[in-house]
Amino acid sequence: MSRGHWALLLPALLVLGCSEGEQAKPVAAQAQAAEEAAPQEAPPTPSPQPSAAAQAPGTPQNYNPKPLEDDVALPLPCGGEMVFRHVYILARGTLDDREISLGYPFNEGDPGYQQSFISGYRRDFINGQFVVEDLPEDWRSRIAPTLPIRQDDELLKPMLYFVGKYEVTERQYQQVMDQAPALAGAGEEVCTPVAGGVMARRPKVNLSRFEAERFAAVYSAWLLRHHRERLPISGRGSNPEDGGVGFVRLPTEVEWEFAARGGHAVSRQELEGRLFPRREEGVEGDGPLADWAVFTQVAGGTGQGARLLPVGSRKPNPLGLHDVIGNAAEMVHDPFQMVHAGRRQGTYGGFVVKGGNYLEGEMTLFTGMRREYPSFAADGSEQRNETTGFRVALGALSAPRSRYQELFEQWQREGRLAGLTDEIEAADDPTLLLDSIIAGSDDPELQARLALINEELKRNVSLIAQQRQEAAANLIQSAALVAETVNNYNIRLTNLQNSLNQARQAKDQTAVKLYESAIANGRSALDGAVSIYIDNLATGTRYSDAVIQAQFQRTRQELERQPVLGKSLVKRATLFVKHVGEYRQQRRADPAAILKELLAP
Repeated sequence: MSRGHWALLLPALLVLGCSEGEQAKPVAAQAQAAEEAAPQEAPPTPSPQPSAAAQAPGTPQNYNPKPLEDDVALPLPCGGEMVFRHVYILARGTLDDREISLGYPFNEGDPGYQQSFISGYRRDFINGQFVVEDLPEDWRSRIAPTLPIRQDDELLKPMLYFVGKYEVTERQYQQVMDQAPALAGAGEEVCTPVAGGVMARRPKVNLSRFEAERFAAVYSAWLLRHHRERLPISGRGSNPEDGGVGFVRLPTEVEWEFAARGGHAVSRQELEGRLFPRREEGVEGDGPLADWAVFTQVAGGTGQGARLLPVGSRKPNPLGLHDVIGNAAEMVHDPFQMVHAGRRQGTYGGFVVKGGNYLEGEMTLFTGMRREYPSFAADGSEQRNETTGFRVALGALSAPRSRYQELFEQWQREGRLAGLTDEIEAADDPTLLLDSIIAGSDDPELQARLALINEELKRNVSLIAQQRQEAAANLIQSAALVAETVNNYNIRLTNLQNSLNQARQAKDQTAVKLYESAIANGRSALDGAVSIYIDNLATGTRYSDAVIQAQFQRTRQELERQPVLGKSLVKRATLFVKHVGEYRQQRRADPAAILKELLAP
């Protein structure tokens, strides 16, 4: 679209802003005092045989202090539970993914600018491992109503992963690790009484990366032994051996950061922000970070008066996750790699810690921050920090049991030119023809050389496909804005015509001439916008119908998040996709008919 074309769209564009660096309200100290004044809880009753059903009486509400309707949970030993939140990505399948931004694009002078090689801006990709059908029935009934699943959506589906709603607490850590000897064959499982109150509900800190991984391993083993039916299975089938059974692990850095930024619950622009949106009813802009995070409010981050608080003491992020910023910093699965030129390097050092901690000052906290800690202390012991804990995620095998056939078929499709445009029949696809030539050759050396060429061709086709998908999504959004502009121009013309009629009745010739000139300019602008819209229709036919339909599904989800224009733009995007289909068949468009449909109620 040309610069002149964009000029026509300015009346329809909205500029959204958010404030940062506001002064925090003194709520942290109030919440801290309230927590410390809370009555002590009775510890769970010891049980000599928890393995049968882990029946030791607990207080589930304390494992989920801020419950939501679509929370899901897995059992813990001794009557506890681990609560999870779901995150989804709209994708064609397991091999598909979404490109996202991580880190932060520092400007010179920003806090952290000199450490851009640690938390600098970079691109990465994300997808989920589960679909709705993979989930236990009770999880499915809670989550499915929240997903963007429609009868006409056949190309993209929500691919899910799960992240702990809270940081792992002292109580949860002890409940799991007490079972390690029994799981290793040394005696029976036991329920050691756990101290109640504030301490038990604080994040577990002062543990090494190896101990966090060990917790995940022991918890996974306990679940697989006693509650296998409660775990999601990626690629769940009728055969018990089908699919990858879910297991507990640390989240990857990209999983952690996408979820911490707000994931599917926020717009694409909000995902790029320094911090996740912090909305309060009836208040314009973001609320103070102190309502969402535990950190020191003393200038410079001296830590005076700051301390670790029980999980859930602050408001959740847009996905329902608590304490992703502040309180305990969190280890992730990935080893540390430096950021260079917008990408991570291949070598690695220690482990990555995300989110900042309660000793940080507000200006040093942002969603993309990351730090490196050594795996071992100077004395050779495992590195432990009083400010660092972790939360868990649910993963599954990616291959071969988990959706192997789907993975293989999607991999085969990705490198096909026929997937880029409707004008190439599959039988005429050069990559397919080259496959047949390779298969028919009797010369091993020739086969090997042609195979290298074909793989490079398919790799480039796959990259082109990703770029075209992004361009198609942008085209649909742009066309919806053009259609909105057409409607705005028409309203303006109607108002001008009414004013012209009044001026004529008043026999005000000066006003008549002004309104007539404005109407002429307005009609010219309206015709120009319709012309741009039709140009976009022609551009839309350069993409296959499958690409247009899939990107419309993604675009619709993005537009529905916009509080003001979203509903209108979804309708206009829907009409544009319909018009692209008609243009694809007729290779022409009638401007008058298009305008009539654009202006229809």
